[in-house]
This record gives sequence, C-alpha cells and structure tokens, in this order.
Amino acid sequence: MPKLDDALDTGNNTKGENLPVHVTSIRLNKDNYLSWSAALEIGITSRGRLHYITGEKPAPSKTDSQWPTWALEDSQVKVWIISSVSADIQPLILRKSTAYDMWTVLAHMYGRKKRVLRAYQIKRSIYALKQGDLSVASFYAALKTKWEELDYHVNDDWECGVDHALYWEKEWMDRTFIFLGGLHDEFETIRSQILNCDEIPGIEEVYARIESEKQRRQIMHIDSHQGSSPAAFVSHTSRTGQRPTRRCSHCNKVGHSVDFCLDLHPEKRLVRGRPPPHRRASSVPEPSPGSSNVAKSKLSSDQLSELQAYIIRLSTQDDASTSEGAKLAQALVATSDQGNSPLGDWIVDSGATHHMTGDPTMFQEYKLTSGQQRVSMADGSSIS
Repeated sequence: MPKLDDALDTGNNTKGENLPVHVTSIRLNKDNYLSWSAALEIGITSRGRLHYITGEKPAPSKTDSQWPTWALEDSQVKVWIISSVSADIQPLILRKSTAYDMWTVLAHMYGRKKRVLRAYQIKRSIYALKQGDLSVASFYAALKTKWEELDYHVNDDWECGVDHALYWEKEWMDRTFIFLGGLHDEFETIRSQILNCDEIPGIEEVYARIESEKQRRQIMHIDSHQGSSPAAFVSHTSRTGQRPTRRCSHCNKVGHSVDFCLDLHPEKRLVRGRPPPHRRASSVPEPSPGSSNVAKSKLSSDQLSELQAYIIRLSTQDDASTSEGAKLAQALVATSDQGNSPLGDWIVDSGATHHMTGDPTMFQEYKLTSGQQRVSMADGSSIS
C-alpha cells in the first residue's frame, strides 16, 4: 500500500499524471459565484474529479486501502478550489476537511444568499438592457448571461411536469420579446415579420434571422459603394437640381457644349427662347468692336422698302387704320435710315410714355411740352 506522504511528495495522482494548480482563470470575489462555480466545475470534471465536490465519493476509513488514493485526489481538488478564490475568502475554507465541505460552504455563502434580491436585480438589468453601441452578437450574449444567472437563482421545483414545460415555453417567448424589443430600429422590418408569424420561433432561430439580416445589410452597403449606377446618378442630380458640368470646346466656357455655342450659332438665341443673361435688362443691343450697323439689321433695305409700301397700301383701305399705318411707316423709315444716325445706333421704342435725351438730333420728330406736364421720378417725386 503506498503511503500518503509519498503520494503527496511526488505531486502525482494514482495514474502518475501531473495536474496543474489552476483549472480556471476566474477567481471568486463574492459577486461572481455563478460564473466562477460553472468554470471551476468544468475544470474539475475535465480532470475526472467531479464526484469529490458532489459528495458522491465520501472519505473511506483511514485504515482502508483506498484511503491514500482518496486523500491524494481530494487534496488536489482542494488545491484547485483554494487557488481559485480571492485572498479574503481563502481563510474561510482553508481548514475544511474535504473538498466537498469547501464547495458546500461557498455555495451557502455566495450561491443561494439573498436569492430573491439577486433575482430582482437581474430582472431589472435585463429589462433595462438595450443594444445601444453593442453588436447583435454582443447584445444577445449579454442577455444570455443574465438569463443563465437568473435561472440559477430562481426556484425551479415543479410537481407537475406539464406545468413546468408550459412555464418555460412562456418564459422563453417573453425572452424572445425582450431580445427583439432591445434591437435597433433598423431591424424593424425583420422584427415585424417575426412577430407576425403564426408561431413565434425559438430565440436561437430569431437570433439567427437577425444575424442574417445584419449580414445582408452589410453586403448591400458594400455593393452600393463599389460603383454608382446610372439610376443612382439620375436620382442624385434630380435631388440636387444640378446638371452635369458641360464645357464648350470652342469658347472654353462652362454651361454649354459646342453644339449650342452662341458664338458659332447666333441664330439659336431666338430658338432657345431667351436672350443671353447679360442682355436681359435692356432691349438695346450693345455694339461690338468692328461691327457695322448693317449687320445689326434683321432686314435688308429692299425688304424694308417693300414692307413700307405694303403697309401704306393697307392703311388706305381703312380710315381707322390710317393713323396707325402712317406711324408704322414712319417707324420703318427711321429703321431703314438708321445708318444716318450721328451716333450710329438707334433706340427702339420700349412702349414708355416719356423719353428723355440730351441730344435732340436723336429724334426724327418731336414737339415741345406746355411746361405743365410732370414727370415722376424713381424716388416718388415729380418734376416738370
């Protein structure tokens, strides 16, 4: 029979395997018992020592041949427990005789202590939890962690198995609603589709659908930035009210192409239905260097003479129109004789009731006023 002292000195178990001092990186600190106990239980189970903390393998008599082996393996579990708790908790369990005693004391002190209060705190944090800056996966993981801790603190002793199943069915449906309600508004479409189902799917399937929708949105977002389609370009220009910039290859000006350049196609001024922007305020054409008065006339001298004779013939047919015809004939005479003007240009009648000039030679005919008419000025005053 091997001696206990020899087994402890070698640090080996009965199979001769070297076991580590730590089986979990989580240390118990009075507030994390649920996560600590779960992690430590997994570590102990992986070493084949779970029955030492469940009480399924009690201590044999010290005179029994199995005593040294049991004492060695139980001490190994005690080392794992002591090394995984904080320094202020170690004195509370250090002198316990078995690993099972250590495990039971810690469960009573931190596991079931104030269970109702802790369940209330967990539920409040669950209802207040929203996705916020978290990803969908992180948000779901945070909820799952809180639900697992809540399940630990809630009494789950049911006498009727049917009622127990109905309770958990309703509980997980409520948890599905909490998960859907905490998501961002961008998932409203898929959320409505899930809630409109005849049978609400399980929360794992709901999470899978939300993740698929998120990945689809990411793919669509990437595709939309890889290139702009013609439809997107038209939509953009219609919103901004701007057209693509055009530059004339002849005059190098922006806003038109060479096909609509007025320098090459002056006849398109009337076709386009409006004068150039710098001439809208006046109907008097501006002389350009080197241009002649003849070039400004739209009709030749022969055409003006024919038009004048035609209007005079029309005026003789109706006495009521004689005066108007004569006036028009005079205007045509003035037009045809525009080259004799001392200034080289002539002023088109704009339809105003009064005209003013400092050069009487500008008029073909005029008469002096009686001196009693008054002319209204721009500031509202009038002068005679």
